[in-house]
Amino acid sequence: MAWNKLLLGALASLSLTVPFVHPGAPLATQQASCLPGEALLGLCPTIEAHAGDDGVTLRGSERRPGSGGGGGIGIPGGIAIPAPVDPYLVIRDGYTVTEPVTLSDLINFRPASGINHMEPNGWMIVGLDANFYASSATQVQTGELLGRPATVRFTPVTYRWSYGDGTAATLGTSGTTWAALGKTEFEPTATSHVYRTAGTYTVDLTIGFSAEYHYTGTEWIPIAGTVPVAANRLTVVIGGAKTLLVNQDCAAAPAGPGC
Repeated sequence: MAWNKLLLGALASLSLTVPFVHPGAPLATQQASCLPGEALLGLCPTIEAHAGDDGVTLRGSERRPGSGGGGGIGIPGGIAIPAPVDPYLVIRDGYTVTEPVTLSDLINFRPASGINHMEPNGWMIVGLDANFYASSATQVQTGELLGRPATVRFTPVTYRWSYGDGTAATLGTSGTTWAALGKTEFEPTATSHVYRTAGTYTVDLTIGFSAEYHYTGTEWIPIAGTVPVAANRLTVVIGGAKTLLVNQDCAAAPAGPGC
């Protein structure tokens, strides 16, 4: 028997994506032809196809060379079977099969950092709301992705502020100025923070960008996960406030005591 065609070693799970295949294409679960000895050992690879919006996913088994000392495996009766030279997987219809693109593949792409802002600028009063907000935007870059010209689009989706007082918040909004929100100074906002103790604090912002890519003539394909990018650090001085009684309206006498 042609023992040299048997898989020697454990089967490895395989999940592959066939890009650019119309979801209406006929799909089925296929079992590749194999020798009787392979069937006896349960080593016949199978392929299951599933259609999605961005292509067809093939899942099945792959046969790889064994890692035993003799380059093979033993079966009952003491017969040693040599390992095959190359991995084996039956792919039908001539489609090109690729693994999904991951964030680690974006070595030629990187979103620019955003800007961390605060109102009032650099100071605040204990117990009142300091308004933090970020400036960032969607970025489109071109370059080489897995050896092919591609376009990658980064979109800011999360904003994590670390306020320097032991607290932090991860939000889905960048926030904006009090004026843009139609609010007065020290009013609470979706991105404001209240300091309870006077002191000097450093405030860090990390923006998480989602990523999509496409090759020429294809639709945008999302990539799982987000890319964290640090923005500038702010230094904030928090102090107390004293209230003084005045004998005139500060609007009428702005130079008066307490104004």
